[in-house]
Amino acid sequence: MPSEVLRVVVVGAGSIGREFALRHFGPHTRTAVAAVVDCDGDAAARLAVDVGSVAAGAAVKGGGYRETASDTRGTPVPHASSLTDAILSLCDAVYIGTTPASHLKLVRAALSSGKHVLLEKPLAATPADADAIVEAASAAAARGVHTHMNIGMRFNAALHEMRRIGVETAGLGPLRSCTLGLHFARWPREWQTAAWCAGRAEGGPLREVGTHFLFALHELFGHGCVRRVRARLAYDGTTEDAAETAADGLLELSNGLTVELRVTTDGSVSGAAEDLYDLVITGADSALALESFTALRRLGRRKKTIVREGPYGRAECVHAFVAAAEAQEASPWKPVTPVEGRNAQRVLDALLGSSGEWVDVSYTCELT
Repeated sequence: MPSEVLRVVVVGAGSIGREFALRHFGPHTRTAVAAVVDCDGDAAARLAVDVGSVAAGAAVKGGGYRETASDTRGTPVPHASSLTDAILSLCDAVYIGTTPASHLKLVRAALSSGKHVLLEKPLAATPADADAIVEAASAAAARGVHTHMNIGMRFNAALHEMRRIGVETAGLGPLRSCTLGLHFARWPREWQTAAWCAGRAEGGPLREVGTHFLFALHELFGHGCVRRVRARLAYDGTTEDAAETAADGLLELSNGLTVELRVTTDGSVSGAAEDLYDLVITGADSALALESFTALRRLGRRKKTIVREGPYGRAECVHAFVAAAEAQEASPWKPVTPVEGRNAQRVLDALLGSSGEWVDVSYTCELT
């Protein structure tokens, strides 16, 4: 397929699906949106119009997960309320940006039709579904059909520098501690309007944002690095199925480090009016902070901004996906596999189920 674009069906017309459809799929990544699917047919139709408009030359306006076409022109791409055989016949690959509980059924449908899959995190809503996705992806890979995950930390320039300085070259001296703080002005975040984001079964800050940073720990210290975890989660008590509102925990790593975890959702940290995310590793000589996903700063007496705002990793994720679909032997991109996504989810599931007790983290299959 080197002379063609990869035709992608976008499943999920919510915030992240809109961003991928309008910003990350297109000529610049050798892809084209072939159709849009969403259980909300009106949402699918609106995104189909925007995709057609952008393909015809309209600009993409807005940001912060509110992307739209600047004007209406061209022809809308096909759209549907379910992933039918007719829709699958239009594409080479399927992007799945839907709720975690829906992933397994959609992945199976796409892979059984011979379509490559790019899947949002977390891998699934339950450990059983995650295992089933890994199994389906492994069987499809034997037929040359690829399944990748969109976890931008794999391509994050700031995280790469943190690993190079703090881990690979011991530029901080012997590592002494690691902290992870996720602080939100509110939850769900202002742009998250779907009810599932506030629910315990599929949403919550640990699933939605914590997954990124649990994956980052694996990128820093090696996949399979978390030995056991302990966490206490707080809930607001309004409903039994509401997601966590706060968390405090510890993650013991195989290298002897203990990661201190803190999550808040009430805007109480430093009086901040916006969300704050920071992953800090501290050595005997200095410390590094990965802030708001894409910035890296050295803390302490030698305070310095090392990466002001690196790539978020989504376009790079698409490049890796296309390279695999085209079987590019010399591709520089190393995609995130379902097994690696499951590694992060194993830690997530252990944290969510801890109830203040130590829980061993089990990585049950060979890492790929």
